[in-house]
Amino acid sequence: MSQCKHSESPTPREILLDKAYMSLCKHSESPTPTHFGNATFCPLQRDRITSFRKTGNKKDKPLIQHSTDPLSTQVEMPMPQPLFDDRSMNLSEKEINDLFEKMMEDMNLNEERKAPLRGKDLSTKREMVVQYISATAKSGGLRNSKHECTLSSQEYIHELRSGISEDKLLICLESLRVSLTSNPVSWVNNFGHEGLGLLLDALDKLLDKKQPESIDKRNQHKLIQCLKAFMNNKYGLQRILGDERSLHLLARAIDPKQTSMMTEIVKILSAICIIGEENILDKILAAMTIAAERNNKERFAPIVEGLENHEAQQLQVACMQLINALVTSPDDLDFRIHLRNEFLRCGLKKILPLKETEELDIQLKVFNENKEEDSIELSHRLDDIRAEMEYPFVYHLLSNMVKDTGSETYFLSILQHLLLIRNDYYIRPQYYKVIEECVSQVVLHRSGMDPDFGYRERLDVDFTHLIGRSARIVPQEMAENCFWIKVKEEKFENQEFFEQLSLSFSSRTKGKQEVDETDARVTQFKKKAKELRILDAKTAQNLSIFLGSFRLPYEEIRDIVLEVDEERLSESLIQNLIKNLPEQKELSALAELKNEYEDLCEPEQFGIVMSSVKLLRSRLNGILFKLTFEEQVNNIRPDIMNVTFACEEVKKSDSFSKLLEMVLLVGNYMNAGSRNAQTFGFNISFLCKLRDTKSADQNTTLLHFLAEKCEEKYPEILRFPEELQHVESASKVSAEILKSSLSTMERHIQRLENDIENFPKTDDEKDKFVEKLSISFSCFLLISHIQYEKLSTMHKNMQKLYESLGSYYAFDPHVLCVEDFFGDLASFRTLFVEAVKDNHKKREMEEKIKRARLAKEKAEREKQERQQKKKQLIDMNKENETGVMDSLMEALQSGAAFRDRRKRTPRNGKVPTPLLK
Repeated sequence: MSQCKHSESPTPREILLDKAYMSLCKHSESPTPTHFGNATFCPLQRDRITSFRKTGNKKDKPLIQHSTDPLSTQVEMPMPQPLFDDRSMNLSEKEINDLFEKMMEDMNLNEERKAPLRGKDLSTKREMVVQYISATAKSGGLRNSKHECTLSSQEYIHELRSGISEDKLLICLESLRVSLTSNPVSWVNNFGHEGLGLLLDALDKLLDKKQPESIDKRNQHKLIQCLKAFMNNKYGLQRILGDERSLHLLARAIDPKQTSMMTEIVKILSAICIIGEENILDKILAAMTIAAERNNKERFAPIVEGLENHEAQQLQVACMQLINALVTSPDDLDFRIHLRNEFLRCGLKKILPLKETEELDIQLKVFNENKEEDSIELSHRLDDIRAEMEYPFVYHLLSNMVKDTGSETYFLSILQHLLLIRNDYYIRPQYYKVIEECVSQVVLHRSGMDPDFGYRERLDVDFTHLIGRSARIVPQEMAENCFWIKVKEEKFENQEFFEQLSLSFSSRTKGKQEVDETDARVTQFKKKAKELRILDAKTAQNLSIFLGSFRLPYEEIRDIVLEVDEERLSESLIQNLIKNLPEQKELSALAELKNEYEDLCEPEQFGIVMSSVKLLRSRLNGILFKLTFEEQVNNIRPDIMNVTFACEEVKKSDSFSKLLEMVLLVGNYMNAGSRNAQTFGFNISFLCKLRDTKSADQNTTLLHFLAEKCEEKYPEILRFPEELQHVESASKVSAEILKSSLSTMERHIQRLENDIENFPKTDDEKDKFVEKLSISFSCFLLISHIQYEKLSTMHKNMQKLYESLGSYYAFDPHVLCVEDFFGDLASFRTLFVEAVKDNHKKREMEEKIKRARLAKEKAEREKQERQQKKKQLIDMNKENETGVMDSLMEALQSGAAFRDRRKRTPRNGKVPTPLLK
């Protein structure tokens, strides 16, 4: 029975080729024979001789032996038939065109190379199709009968499926590698339908072995070589990329201990990375991540480890090729920097630079050039901020970026949470690793979109059924004969027992002596509690608080007042005395109880002592006025000066006058046709309402519009906030309080003069008031008079200026007070400055959006160019059917695969300081 059973039904393309071939051969008397050496076999004989599945023991089964010398395996085929004979003319035009398309597809031609061929005339196409069918028949790629199939590819599939021994598998894989390399794409296509899965199964089985033997490692290497040969064409490459297991198994097979095999795998991954397929980088990274998790390693650690092997130079070159392919593939700058930093963390920084071979130098040059380009692009993103992206410079840069923004509090909170990480030598780095991975996933969104900050899904799960850390205490029922039911602890109650218990185990124990002292103080306090005779309870309480605050003997306080001791006199002492001192009537009544001094309470005793001072309240008022006079002058003078300067600035400011003119023009224009049209002026308070007038699109205000026009055409108007410097201070001045302060000062000066003239003489030697009055106070009165007159003159001048300003701007100064007028001006001044800043921010934002849009468009163009470049790399062999992987690897080795990266030109021709080291 024939062994060429179909593993699957023939494809439409194969049926078409069968039809064409049978049409060419229908005039022959017998099926086309095949010549091997000097013997000629018919198809049935060829089936029996070349079949792997012969009867007998498995060990005696012959294996396919392929020689690497193509001359040793030449197959003699029949002499080519004339191209324009009757058989070729039997093909219709539609069949010729269909076969012509099949031929171009089988030759692995792209659309650019197919286009000129399609323009050929029908006779030329017919000739090319006949030549193609003849060549395909020689390679066994056609069915020439109902029972004939592609034996060689099926033989390999049967052999891989049969479960042969490891030694024979090695021979079979070597033969398969040669067949995949030497046969056309159609042969690879026939094998790939089922053979690729068998190769991946075999590789997966070998990788699962915990202790692989030497033959297993050799078989792994041969399987990798077969996969490389299989994907050395468009069809095989697409099949490899379409199978999810392919990349995962290739990543798992990376083993720095097997340098030859790892070199092949790394080259394959590098080539796949640059072909430009969608999401291919994500798939490779995912495969490497899964493989690393199985081995409990960093995903890039094997690549760096292979780079450290100085004895395997080809492996070093291949590893650098993969690093460059991975790092240069992402279009996102952040992701490129992230991948590069991950390699550097895995140890790449320690082993660079490596300069031993010319090929390795090419890869190192590509790595450094792309790193420098990313550094320049990052400097552009940061608005040409030159900084070192290493600690502590990066911290200061980040701190300045978030300062005075809404992000500042969150940044501080992040730092505070980082402080709470346990200070352990092994644990802390693990925490920071997890945090870094989380931040990377949040920041480096592959979709290019910000995460949803608003929506938070709430997980409502009942956790009450979960086992807690401690069991809940459940009350237990006691039996009738339980001990705790019969106890009678009341019999031990004893007052002495409780006192000793409290004394011994209270939170703060008191000794016997301390208890006695406390009891003595309580008794003494009870003895000192005396009834008030003259003073009411509130006055006595205030005096007690006063005496407790200063803690001076009563006689000393009296002597300070009598002697006018300026060293010990204080404003606080005199103010409290005036505030808490009893009335003169009460002091006189207390003076009559002088003989009963010991029987009175402390406040009344103090009143008896102070009652001996004549004109006590007048003395205190005079002394307090002297102590506070300089402070009063320093408070009044700046207020008067601020209002005076503000009046002069508002009236003399040309820029402010022009701004008012512009506002009046805009107001009349907008009110044209209404009852407010052609207005001669407006109230100053109207200026603040400019911010409330919104534009039609609600995106700006009339104030922002005026500020923008001033910047564009009238920049001199922008100086008015500088010219009105004292407006802000004047807005805080109350004209009523200012007038009241001057009146109070005048009244105190007059009262002090009267007290000095009418002060009675005294025989008390300690009473120095009159003596110091004639020296110090006379001088003080003179100074106070002069200061008051100056302040009064300044105040009158201020009032005149404000009244003149009211006349100038047509408002009633008696109705519109100083505080309100300058308050409106200060508010408008602040709003105008903010509007100018808002316009600047708006222009900067628009400029950033424009730059971002242009950058995005440029990035899209460069991405398309990059993808087109990668697609061109696949078609570099012109008309050859195979060699796709060879072309990609050649481009990687020469550095041509990385030359499509854009060359960024620094702004203003300046090269910024490198940000990445």
